[in-house]
Amino acid sequence: MQLVMEIIVSFFLIIGGFFTLVGGIGMVKLPDLFMRLHAPTKSSTLGLGSFLIAAMIYAAFHHRFGFAELLITLLAFITAPVSANLIAQAAIHLRLRSTGGDVPEALDRPLPWQRHRRMK
Repeated sequence: MQLVMEIIVSFFLIIGGFFTLVGGIGMVKLPDLFMRLHAPTKSSTLGLGSFLIAAMIYAAFHHRFGFAELLITLLAFITAPVSANLIAQAAIHLRLRSTGGDVPEALDRPLPWQRHRRMK
């Protein structure tokens, strides 16, 4: 039974390492903030989730409920999209440009609270 637990935990650790590696590569290789937001919110969150699932399985095989791991998983899955949304809203408010095709056109228009300002 110990071997089965080690194989399952190793599988989730490898999956978590893969997603974390992909998230790190995305943070380095993607060209701008709007594209880089996907790396930590998608792949790194899945990596953290896989690591914590491995920790919960390990805890269960040692007759301990992984309450701390479950709590960390829930908090990470709740806060990652919220923080990414706030970062994107701040970038739009600061009028940061994207290298993609459709975001700069949207940023050329005044924001709703800036209707009184003239366009150049």
